[in-house]
Amino acid sequence: MDNILGIRNLSISDEKSLIKKNKSLRIRPKIFSAELTECLALDCEFVGTGPDGKDHMLARVSVVNERGEVILDTYVKPQRAVIDYRTDISGIRPELMESGKDYGYVRETVKVLLHGRILVGHALKNDLLVLNLRHPKHMVRDTSRFNPIARRIRSLGTPSLKNLSKIILGEEIQNGIHDSIEDACAAMKIYRIFQDEWEKSQRKMARRYR
Repeated sequence: MDNILGIRNLSISDEKSLIKKNKSLRIRPKIFSAELTECLALDCEFVGTGPDGKDHMLARVSVVNERGEVILDTYVKPQRAVIDYRTDISGIRPELMESGKDYGYVRETVKVLLHGRILVGHALKNDLLVLNLRHPKHMVRDTSRFNPIARRIRSLGTPSLKNLSKIILGEEIQNGIHDSIEDACAAMKIYRIFQDEWEKSQRKMARRYR
């Protein structure tokens, strides 16, 4: 995996804003072929920090478009001491984080990419928390929280992305080390299956609160 940004259709004003905010880092986003679509899926990998390594810290970020094409995939430099790299699950190793991008740059890049777009993912609360970002609630499509998805697999609690992928997509994921690109793609595929029903419910909810 390359530590580069693949961005197309980034508006001139957004690109200038991103460059200005990150001028001190002397990094400019590179333009590649992946297209920014109306919906983007996000997934992150975490390492452990704090007491006993139980707190989450951002280690890798992946963003894909509606076709599963990679918009962003980068490791992130440590923001504080890493207690547990959780390598068996996260696949993260010290050298990968050391070769990553600065946290502030990654955060601002994700913020610009998501602005005005529907955000898709699974258990997004954790991803947004480690990124220190907020996204408008009406623009979030979390596959762990849409009731028709849970009913489809007859889940009594919060369904895991692994189970959703196996039952709904017929695809096996997370067998061993997690891959944030694979997980983001799985969330996007699930969203696209339920997209019409999901967006209809969003429009109905919006009318209710006018």
